[in-house]
Amino acid sequence: MKYKKDLSSNISRIERPYLTINNEYQELLESAQFNSFESIWNFSNGETIKQIKARSVIRFEIRHHDIKRSFYIKRHNPEFIGLSKLFPRLFPRRSLSQGRLEFENICDFRKNNLPTVQPVATGEKFSHFFWVRSFLITEDFSPFISLEALLENRPQLFSDPKSENRKRVLLKEIAVLARRMHQNGFNHRDFNATHILLNYNNESDIPQIALFDFQRVEKKKYFRFRWKIKSIARLNYTLPDEIFNIKDRMYILLSYKDKKSFNFIDRMQWFWIERKTAKIKKHTEKMIDRKAEKLKKGLLEK
Repeated sequence: MKYKKDLSSNISRIERPYLTINNEYQELLESAQFNSFESIWNFSNGETIKQIKARSVIRFEIRHHDIKRSFYIKRHNPEFIGLSKLFPRLFPRRSLSQGRLEFENICDFRKNNLPTVQPVATGEKFSHFFWVRSFLITEDFSPFISLEALLENRPQLFSDPKSENRKRVLLKEIAVLARRMHQNGFNHRDFNATHILLNYNNESDIPQIALFDFQRVEKKKYFRFRWKIKSIARLNYTLPDEIFNIKDRMYILLSYKDKKSFNFIDRMQWFWIERKTAKIKKHTEKMIDRKAEKLKKGLLEK
């Protein structure tokens, strides 16, 4: 049996001490004896996907009603919240742990019918008042895969001459999602091929799209005019040159603005997007070189 992925319905939550659970998963978590913050924090089974000083990600499975389902736990090691904990109304987002913040961001996206991965639970527990441990559980979103992985493993889907329509449809769908996201007052600060999930059904050229990794989300009612520049530039940087030409890239901005051709202002915005893309490229290469140098010296975790 395959579960149909829920992309954007609102989340009904259950609050417990140090723990918030998506009501849809209460019975499943109980079956795995995940009924407290500590029971989840101390869970040691599963496959380690990422392990760095600040956080770790583990993939694990739960069999429930004879169905095996996969999940991810992202654990955040103790982080310093600071004085924002004393004034949560003045600093509503800064007073949240990273795990709780990402859970709330996902819920906010879904309240606005924006597609995301499925949040399962979050927990946070303070120690020494200003320090907090936290986690987020999400369900594996297969058969969705990242745009980055799709371009790497099946480039012919978009590079074949017969696939021009599929490529244009993809770019338009992504651009429209970015526009909807910004119109609703959200900016995903890692809006790139890594964090865009896709699924193609029944030979259709129109993909299902969802986003994940919601730690870095901005929320604003006003002064959002630079969001389109930054989001399209981040996406632009992660699209391979072998598959996407300059017309494809400019088509993203056209689709975002729902236009057929550029005017003077559009061309200026595209110029800014290209400049921002170059800055991202330069910064990323510098960070990669710095990380490689630290690895050589044994100063950085792999």
